[in-house]
Amino acid sequence: MKHKISMFRRMLDDTLRKTCEKIPQNKRKVVVLGLCFLFVAVFSFMLWDSFLNQGVQKMLEIEHIKPLDLPKDSLIHKLKDVFHEQKQ
Repeated sequence: MKHKISMFRRMLDDTLRKTCEKIPQNKRKVVVLGLCFLFVAVFSFMLWDSFLNQGVQKMLEIEHIKPLDLPKDSLIHKLKDVFHEQKQ
């Protein structure tokens, strides 16, 4: 499996290198800047689209924790009383 991955990586690297060598020297900066602009544009669109998604908006809503309505003689109050007695 590792051999296949390394072979695929070398093939991809060679293909990318040959493609980049075909670009004339004086046009390489323009191509790189164009690709960077394309990446930023696609990333911005995807980010904007994801925040307009209803699921994301629902996930970002804050729900406040409501206090529990426990009776006075609950276990928590009994434990608090025990701990206060032990400290004194």
